[in-house]
Amino acid sequence: MRALLITAAAVMLASTVQVDRISMSPLQAQDRVAGVIAAARKALGGEEKVAALKGLTAEGPFRRSMGGRDMEGTSTLTIVRPDKMRRVEEMAMGGMVGGPMIERTSVLAGHTAWDDTANRGGMGGGMQIVMRGPGDAPPPGGGPGPTPEQLNEVRVRRMRVQLQRLMAALVVEGPQTWVDAGVAESPDGKADILEAKEDTGRTLRLFIDQATHLPVMVQYQDPKPMIMMQGGAVRGPGGPGGPPPMTAEEREKRLEEMRRTPPQMGTYAMHLGDYKKVDGVMLPHKIDISLDGEPNEEWTVEKYKVNPTIKADTWEKK
Repeated sequence: MRALLITAAAVMLASTVQVDRISMSPLQAQDRVAGVIAAARKALGGEEKVAALKGLTAEGPFRRSMGGRDMEGTSTLTIVRPDKMRRVEEMAMGGMVGGPMIERTSVLAGHTAWDDTANRGGMGGGMQIVMRGPGDAPPPGGGPGPTPEQLNEVRVRRMRVQLQRLMAALVVEGPQTWVDAGVAESPDGKADILEAKEDTGRTLRLFIDQATHLPVMVQYQDPKPMIMMQGGAVRGPGGPGGPPPMTAEEREKRLEEMRRTPPQMGTYAMHLGDYKKVDGVMLPHKIDISLDGEPNEEWTVEKYKVNPTIKADTWEKK
């Protein structure tokens, strides 16, 4: 079934996966979707266990490609249903010795959201890395920057969509009502496809393995990430090197270019595997993400906590 995960990532691009649209009446389609969801919830641990999952934490090492460079570190995710999420990533450039560490925190707390990025360490006067990740869109049309209220609205929408994708992956919960999108078939197996519209208006697809009834992939569209490095020398397997330091004026110019450059859209696929039962709920311990069919991120969840005690200040910016 792993081959199904890889090939299904390019459902709309490659001929190795056949997508069969099933001809049926609207009522039959609703019944089919209900049956697929019921079987998935049962495979995940049962409707009662899934409903009782009010929150969780997940922690483990990850590796991600950004701007042609590999970043690696540890990611900690906290979710409280229905509308709270916190993700903390501590990362460095893969293979770098003595380079900068980045701590990136993103929080959704109902109708408010915030991001914070801190650079620590570095070589040769302090290297810094500035990133614009998926969903961090620049002002429309390159116009004036948004107001604080508009920035909050953009962050809330971006993080709400990210939470919706995770809820689809973990508990088969859609941002809107799921509709039938057919069956993906490869030489290694079949997967039922459910579709729903995200808050962005774009389509979210959920692939559920017909053999195990477990979610195996979530597919969606998002802007591709951008990255800027400045200052210091990079020491890696190839020896010293890296971009020279920038003046403050050059840095601001580059940041402005990043803000105003229209994002390039890409097709992302979140692959789910290595399911293990945690407090009665089946949860994926291997979550890989591909971008336009190419590997982009690997996250191994080493520790889950189901319905943990969450401190109230978890959602506050310190």
